[in-house]
Amino acid sequence: METVELIKVLGEKLDVELTVDSDGTCAFEADGMVVSIHDLRELSAVALVGDLGEPPPERLEALYKAMMESNYLFSGTAGATISRNPATGRFALCQAWSCSTLDGDSFYGAVERFLNTLEVWGRMVHNYRSGNSSSDEAAEAPDLDGGFLRV
Repeated sequence: METVELIKVLGEKLDVELTVDSDGTCAFEADGMVVSIHDLRELSAVALVGDLGEPPPERLEALYKAMMESNYLFSGTAGATISRNPATGRFALCQAWSCSTLDGDSFYGAVERFLNTLEVWGRMVHNYRSGNSSSDEAAEAPDLDGGFLRV
């Protein structure tokens, strides 16, 4: 399926109208989390990008370490990648799939898993930022078991 078709099926399953702009991008909000879907035409792929929030003003080393270690073999990201958006300075979670491997149901499942991962990491960044972490050890990668988040 093509990205536009996948987005249409996703919108139907979520019972929301999802509109793709001229750049092949579509944004939506789920449970207070902002997510954008990108048509990577040149790769015949689709990508999801979710906002994780602003980096905390201090004690970044432990958080960056947890994020980098989570990216290694996707052990703490369920197949996604954590990065810093160079345009905004905010943390982002990103994941891409080849369109040839997806249908409407599998894309819906992929989006659901992505949103679960986004929620866990968004909460971690927020809690770290709001001072709920009492030490650098509090910034540990979420545990994943077989690709699924243990929450």
